[in-house]
Amino acid sequence: MIPQFYRCFLLKIALFTCLSFTLSGCGFHIKENKEGLSAKFPKIYIQSTDPYGDIMRMVKIRLLGAGVNVLASPSKDTTILNLSGEQRSERMISLNVQAQNAEQEIGFVLAYSIQIPGYQPLSFTFNLYRDFLDNPAQALAKSREAEQLTEEVREAAANNIIYTLQVLNIHHAKKLKGKNSKQEKTVNGVAQ
Repeated sequence: MIPQFYRCFLLKIALFTCLSFTLSGCGFHIKENKEGLSAKFPKIYIQSTDPYGDIMRMVKIRLLGAGVNVLASPSKDTTILNLSGEQRSERMISLNVQAQNAEQEIGFVLAYSIQIPGYQPLSFTFNLYRDFLDNPAQALAKSREAEQLTEEVREAAANNIIYTLQVLNIHHAKKLKGKNSKQEKTVNGVAQ
């Protein structure tokens, strides 16, 4: 015979396990702290070589969703996110028996920089490579799969930019030296 307290303990463990599996199975996850991004960067201007491109649109949607005010033109006290443009490449990975392309790799490179007022620009590069099967008999499916992979890679790049902004520690950035920096600002020979 199992004691009452032991039976109650086993029941609690079983219920906790079932609840955990149910919540993880339905896609439940704890909401991220998006107030941190809007508090750190209340206003951002996005500068891009392709202002109507997919990556620009994805980053803008994510910033607006995080409560950041995306400006149409930069001002003196605005953080500037510069998307330098994406580069996409394809290369052959393997051949089949008839010396035809069997597997391809799609490469995606995105260079971007963040200019915080009073600090030197911080430059970043996002690289991601995905491979897919290349069946010449299914040309339509191959091109559709390549489009889907490119879209997924762009979404990953946009998420990476937002993540970089969230974890960016401004205190580790190097201050600009000049008349606006705190160390060299003087009035009538007196440092302020």
